[in-house]
Amino acid sequence: MSCSPKMNLKVRWALSFIVLTLPVAVFSEEQLVEKMSASYGSNSTLSLNDTLEKVRSNDLSLVRFGIDAQAHLAVAEANDYLPDPVLFAGAQNFPTDTFDFDQEPMTQLRFGVRQMFPKGESLEIKKNVSLINAEIQGIKQKLRWQKLKLNTETAWLEAWYWQKNKQLIEEARVFLEQVRDFIQSLYQVGAKDQSDLIGAQLKLIKLDEKQIEADRQFNLYRRKLDTLANEFLVGNKISQTLVNINSVGIDISNPEAIMSRLLQHPEVLVLAEQVDLFEQKVNLAELAFDPSWGVELSYGLRGGNNMDGSNRADFLSAGVSVQLPLFTQGKQNNELSAAKYQQQSIQNRRVELLQKMRFQLENVHQQYLSTVKQRQLYENQILPTLVKQKESALNSYESDKGDFRTVTELFIKELDTKIKHQRLSVNEQLMIAKMDYWIGFDIDESQKNNPSNERTRGELYQ
Repeated sequence: MSCSPKMNLKVRWALSFIVLTLPVAVFSEEQLVEKMSASYGSNSTLSLNDTLEKVRSNDLSLVRFGIDAQAHLAVAEANDYLPDPVLFAGAQNFPTDTFDFDQEPMTQLRFGVRQMFPKGESLEIKKNVSLINAEIQGIKQKLRWQKLKLNTETAWLEAWYWQKNKQLIEEARVFLEQVRDFIQSLYQVGAKDQSDLIGAQLKLIKLDEKQIEADRQFNLYRRKLDTLANEFLVGNKISQTLVNINSVGIDISNPEAIMSRLLQHPEVLVLAEQVDLFEQKVNLAELAFDPSWGVELSYGLRGGNNMDGSNRADFLSAGVSVQLPLFTQGKQNNELSAAKYQQQSIQNRRVELLQKMRFQLENVHQQYLSTVKQRQLYENQILPTLVKQKESALNSYESDKGDFRTVTELFIKELDTKIKHQRLSVNEQLMIAKMDYWIGFDIDESQKNNPSNERTRGELYQ
């Protein structure tokens, strides 16, 4: 069915007005925020700093590590004392015919004390073992927070990406719905054929598919934030502004600076402390070859008289005992060997971890540099070129040299490109967060993720 040239001119100008004005008139930020707030049922937003504070304050593992450290400190204090002395009392050499206390000269009531002394510096070594264990718990607490922080930043950034994804899809939906309604009205009067209407409906169906996936992914990461925080966080939306995770000032190309920082990473420090721990255990196993000493002091109380009529004197006894490791050297040799092997194993794990972390850091850094270049390419060339291409298609359409299908396809292509650009921006922040996990662990958290910080995003990793 054909239509008059006058009708074609009105259709072209009407559709041109929709394409040119809807992105400005319909998609203002305030209106989009209001629309999304209504769909979520809440106007509150969840910032990354607020999330991190909740995660840190509610994590029971952080509390548990502190409690375990206090327990080891208490054990260290307990290991600083000698073993308790042994008090003993007994009746010796009583005659069995009369059980008379003063009948026989050797009959006595004996009272005494025995004291054993630890081998060498074993008390000091055991105290050091407990102190090292307390230090390990403190380092594990820091390591736990570093991992929690990275997981929280990752979940928050992913939730932000899918929320932005939903916003961009909603913008496209409003535009395409109005285009579909307009084409349908033209189709009913014979100004457009059915293929254009079906094409508009198909694009809306594809948007529905994207919307479902975006909703699913957003809810997944939003609920993950609740799980990390151990509570239902207030705010069903993520802050609209993408946080800039500022990084620590270290030259990635400087191997000495990187290795110095990696040596201070909590995960490496745990292994370093375990090496010291097994060194103490080796020293303790070596002491097992030494004899252990003890002293004994006793007093014998006697009754009756000597043959000359004088009172029988009481007895005072003193002695030294020695425990000789004569029959257990096989056991002690094996225990010493086991402690040395365990120490060597921990040393190898520490070296392996340092190498692995160094290569991972370098790999992420190279990906980060490529991502920055790609994001800048999208911002400076690809997106502006798409805008010009869309305007060119509109001009061709207005001069009756193009069709509206080309315009809508370019609009969808622009949507996909904007989503890709947001993906690159989020990936950039994710990589900074990963690099900070390895070498940015000593940054003050209140300043690190402060949105008001004016430092260029990731500039220290350039």
